[in-house]
Amino acid sequence: MKKILFIILFIILFIISVLQNSNAQKWEFNYFALEIGINHGFAGAPDTLNNFFVKTDNGDVVVFPNSNLEYTPGFNAGLQFHHDFNNNSIGLVFGAKFTTNGFKAGYTSSDKKISLKQTNRVYGVAIPLFIKLSSELYNNQAYFYAGAECQLNFNAYTIEKLKDESQKRRVKIDDGALNKIVVPVFIGFNYKLFNMRATVITKNFLNRDYQMPVGEGKYAQTIKPYKTMPSALIYIQTGFVIPISQWTKNRSYIMSKIF
Repeated sequence: MKKILFIILFIILFIISVLQNSNAQKWEFNYFALEIGINHGFAGAPDTLNNFFVKTDNGDVVVFPNSNLEYTPGFNAGLQFHHDFNNNSIGLVFGAKFTTNGFKAGYTSSDKKISLKQTNRVYGVAIPLFIKLSSELYNNQAYFYAGAECQLNFNAYTIEKLKDESQKRRVKIDDGALNKIVVPVFIGFNYKLFNMRATVITKNFLNRDYQMPVGEGKYAQTIKPYKTMPSALIYIQTGFVIPISQWTKNRSYIMSKIF
């Protein structure tokens, strides 16, 4: 928790410093922008074999991870603040957003009759900070960008569903098993209102060293349920960035009525 507070405090102090010196830097454009998009998560089998039992009408059945690439969508929405230098080719952006991330793995029994999908969803708040580059930033709203964000995770769930069964089993992930903070890095491109970025999270949302007691009496033991989770995750984000400025008003009658 101390590391989380230190990182957040550093970002806040950095932003305050930028704002205080904005006149000296001669920013050409300062404006807010709304951000909304979908996080496309891609994950396959765990790093190592991690078989376990699932309950069925015919009793407990052991299942094994398959190698299929699984897709899990998420959501993000937030507010950005853009600072463009007076050369109109370099800009600084920071903001805050709510985000959900998902990653999924598939499991099957040895006879292929039982199929299980295990979906993990994480909910958090992120503070992005990035630099954007273009030959004409403001007028074209077409630029490349790169940066990182501090993401504070506050909740997570696991959803399990057997093939051909309508019911799902939803279990809250223990707070001790959730990595409260991750620092994704990303690169992306913005064209007009459309935005696309590739994000790499080098530390899984779930603590691979988390220990959980199972069994009773002489069968009691401690296991690490997330030790085989992928050590890194990759997301593709697509969405819209809508400047709350004269740029948007000049290009859309509807937007001019909203803003």
